[in-house]
Amino acid sequence: MKIPWKALAILAVLVISIILNIPTIRTNMPVDENVAKENMVKELKRMQDLLNPLKKIHLALIESKDNQIRIMADKDFDYPVDHPILSDIIKDNFTISKDDKGTLLVLKPDANKDVFVTDIGNQLNGLFTNARKIENIQLDENGNTIIFNVKKGKRLSPLIEPTKTLLAGNFEISYKEELNQYHTRPKELENVISMGLDLQGGMYQDIGVKTDEVIIAILDRLTEELEDNLISDNVNYESVSRISDTEIEIILEPEELFELTGSDYTRLLERTYDVTKTDQGYLVTLLADEITRIKKRAIEQALETIRNRIDQLGVKEPSIQQRGDDSIIIQLPGLKDPDQARRVIGTVAVLHFQFVADKGSIDNPGKDQVVLYEEIRDPTTKEVLSNRPWLVEKKIQMQGDRIRDSRVNFLQTTGAAYVGLSFDSIGKDEFAVVTRNNVGRMLAIVLDGKVQSAPRINEEIAGGEAQISGSFTTEEATELALVLRSGSLPAPIIINEERTVGPSLGADSIRKSLIALCIGFAGVMVFMVVYYNVSGFFSVIALLFNLSLIGAVLAYFQATLTLPGMAGIILTIGMAVDANVLIFERIREEINRGSPIRTAINTGFQRATVTILDSNITTILAAIVLAQFGTGTIKGFAVTLSIGILASMFTSIVVGRALFELVYLRRSRLEKISI
Repeated sequence: MKIPWKALAILAVLVISIILNIPTIRTNMPVDENVAKENMVKELKRMQDLLNPLKKIHLALIESKDNQIRIMADKDFDYPVDHPILSDIIKDNFTISKDDKGTLLVLKPDANKDVFVTDIGNQLNGLFTNARKIENIQLDENGNTIIFNVKKGKRLSPLIEPTKTLLAGNFEISYKEELNQYHTRPKELENVISMGLDLQGGMYQDIGVKTDEVIIAILDRLTEELEDNLISDNVNYESVSRISDTEIEIILEPEELFELTGSDYTRLLERTYDVTKTDQGYLVTLLADEITRIKKRAIEQALETIRNRIDQLGVKEPSIQQRGDDSIIIQLPGLKDPDQARRVIGTVAVLHFQFVADKGSIDNPGKDQVVLYEEIRDPTTKEVLSNRPWLVEKKIQMQGDRIRDSRVNFLQTTGAAYVGLSFDSIGKDEFAVVTRNNVGRMLAIVLDGKVQSAPRINEEIAGGEAQISGSFTTEEATELALVLRSGSLPAPIIINEERTVGPSLGADSIRKSLIALCIGFAGVMVFMVVYYNVSGFFSVIALLFNLSLIGAVLAYFQATLTLPGMAGIILTIGMAVDANVLIFERIREEINRGSPIRTAINTGFQRATVTILDSNITTILAAIVLAQFGTGTIKGFAVTLSIGILASMFTSIVVGRALFELVYLRRSRLEKISI
C-alpha cells in the first residue's frame, strides 16, 4: 500500500495550526464572572492551606555534625509530610522524625551527593522568613485578584519566594509598594495573539529626546574638571568656559606658558576632543564622531530606562521602539492610568548632590553659584504654596547614577513618606568622603533642578544610605522611588504626539472588524459554493485552512494584531479566493476543449500555478517594502498581508489539489466533476 505522504504532511500542518490557535481562542473566550470568582475562592483556600503551616515555623536549626536539620516551631505544629513547597526543597534526601524537641530532618546515607545540609537549611530559613513576612492572603473587593499583605516595609526575597509555589504556575505577581501588597494576575498563556492599541485601548506616545542637551552637559562637566586640574597645578588662568554647544575656551594669563600635555589632561581629552592652541590659550572642540556616538548612546539609554520604568507599571505587551535619530514610539495597550504613565515616563530623574553656598547673595549669585528652588507644600492638601530659593554651588559633588536601590519609607514621628536611597560600593565611598570633609555644611539634594531638601551634615555618613524628603504623598514617593531605581533619563524629553484610546472604542473596533470579516467570509463562501458547486466547497475548506495558518503564524511569533492587520487578513480572503477562481476557470477551459477530466484537472493546476505565483510574488515584494519602510500601522498591515499571501498560495495550490485528488483523481473511472 502506498503511503500518502502528501496528505499526511497537510494533515500535520493543519493539526499544528489548530494547536497554535488554541491559546488565543482560550484567552479571548467569554468567561462567566461567577465561575471565575468561584475559582479564585478555591485558589485562595489552596494558598492559605499551604501558607498557614509555614507561618508556625520559626527556624531551621542546622546541625552539621549530625547531618540533620531541626525544625523549631510552635508547640502544636505537626510537620506536613505532603506539603509541596517543603517537599520540593528536601525531596527524597531526608528522613522525617520527631522527638521531644520537635521535628528532625536527617540526611539519608544514600542521598544525592550534591545535597548539603547547610544549603537545604538556608533554603528552608529563607522560606520561613518569607512566610512570616506575609500577614495574610485575601481577595480584593471584586473577587478578581488575590492579594498578599506583607508587613510594612518588607519585601519577599526573590531567591526563595513562597508565592512562586503558591501560585502553582497559574498566576503572576507584582509588588505595590505604597500598599505593602503583592497582587496576583492570571499568568498569560504562551503563543497568544495580542490585541493592539487600537483594538483594546491604551496610550500612544511619540517622544523626542533632547540629545543636544546631553552634549552640553558633558561639556559643562569637562569644563569643571579642567578648571579643577588647572587650580591643582597652580596654573594662572583667566577663565575656562563653554563658548558653544561643542567648544570650550581656556584663557590663560598673558605670562602663563602652561601646556595641556599632562596625564590628567590627556586622560580627559585624547581621542574625543580636538585641542587647538590660540593666542590666549586653548580651544577644545568635541569631535563630530564623538557627538554622533554620544547621541546614539543617549537614545539607547533612554530606551532602556523607559522600558525599565514601564515594566514596573505592569503593562502587558508594551511596545517601545526607536524611530529616526532622536524619537521613541511608545504603545501601552490596556493601560488604565495614563496620567501615572505620563509622570513615570516623563520624569527625567536626574539626581544631584550640591552644597548650599556659605557665602554670596540670592539676588546676586557668583559665577560658581546658582539659585534653585524648593517647593513648599501644604502638609494636608500637598498643594504648592510657595517656592523657597536656595543659593547652591554649581559644582556637583555626587550624581544619582550610584544609586543601588530606592524605596518608600515613613517617618516614625509624623508618618510622612520619604524615599530612602542606598548607594553602590563606589557611591558609598564617595558619599563618605563628601560628608567627612564637609561636616557642618548643608548638602542640597536636587532632583530635576528642584531642591528636595537640604540637610546639614552632622557627621560622616559611612553606611551608604541617604533619604529624600519633600512633603511627598505616598503615591508621589512611590513613583519617585520607581524612576530612581530604573535610572535617570540621559536628557529631557518632549512629547511630539500623544493619543489615548478608550477601551470602549477598542471594543467597538474589534466588533466592527469581526463583523466585516464574517460578512466578507460568508459572502465569498456562498458565492463559491453556488457558482462552483463541490469545487467551490473545496475552496471554502482551503479558505478556513488559510485563516488557521495565518492565526498560527501570528500566535507562534506572539504578534500584536492591530486594526490595519485585520484589514490585511480581510484582503487576504479575497486574494485567496482569486487563486481558486483562476484554477477552476482553467479546469473549465480544458473541459470545454474536450480534454479528459483527469487531464483537465492536472493542466488547470499547472497553468494556473504560474499565474498565481507571478501575481502573489509581486504583491509580497510590495508588502516587504511597506514592512521595511512603513510605520507601525502600515507595518502591521504589511506583515499580515505577507503571511496571508504565503498561506493562500499553500492552501490554494497544495491543499486544493489534495482535495481534488482525494475526491476525484483516486477514482479508476472519472467521467465528470462538479465545477
